[in-house]
Amino acid sequence: MEKVSHIDEKNTDWNKYYISHIGDNTYLVEYGKVPIVKRDYTYETNGKEVVKRKYCFQPTSVTSYRQSYYEANKADYHKRYKVWYQRNKEIIRERRRLQNQEKMTCVCGKVFQLTNYPRHIKTQSHKKFFN
Repeated sequence: MEKVSHIDEKNTDWNKYYISHIGDNTYLVEYGKVPIVKRDYTYETNGKEVVKRKYCFQPTSVTSYRQSYYEANKADYHKRYKVWYQRNKEIIRERRRLQNQEKMTCVCGKVFQLTNYPRHIKTQSHKKFFN
């Protein structure tokens, strides 16, 4: 739900959104989600007390729009991923190669890759060194 002051009717996907008027405000709401009042909160601005309502979404179904779209177009997603991977194969390999080169030696004496540091801290050999 996004608050809008001007609705661009040509560039809005009307199969995905609808207009909702809540109070004095106009919102674009995604189909399958219902705006509900979450809570009221007050704050003071320039000596005036202001009351505002905070809205949130309550999905009507467990699967979101994105999940259902993915399930409906799974083959297309896989094709696009393969094309993207083929275009960026060299960049991906270079990143992996650089990550594997970064070695680190811990005070406990073990040598590991920098990306595995959080995993190393949890090991028994590291814990035994400090106990």
